[in-house]
Amino acid sequence: MADCVVVRVEGELDAAGYPEFSSVLERAVRTGGRCVVVDLRPTRFLSIRAATMLGSVKQRTAGSGSELRLVAGRADVERALEVTGVRPLFRSYSSMRDALAG
Repeated sequence: MADCVVVRVEGELDAAGYPEFSSVLERAVRTGGRCVVVDLRPTRFLSIRAATMLGSVKQRTAGSGSELRLVAGRADVERALEVTGVRPLFRSYSSMRDALAG
């Protein structure tokens, strides 16, 4: 578990928060750990742009030795992942413990 980085998204991830989220996620991916876990449980809104970016990062890091994981969020956040076609790229984790254990 110690070689995973956790990125927790609180509140709304809209156009205003996208640049900071993108920067934080990129830094987390570059750490070279076994996994990056994005905790969407406290997220109230996930923009289509942010959902699409999660899918792009997941595809880009595939096979790199570091895995991007998502912890399940609210129904409307999950809907953004579904609508963008990103949800099938990620295994579903309902808790941080499960996501960190992989």
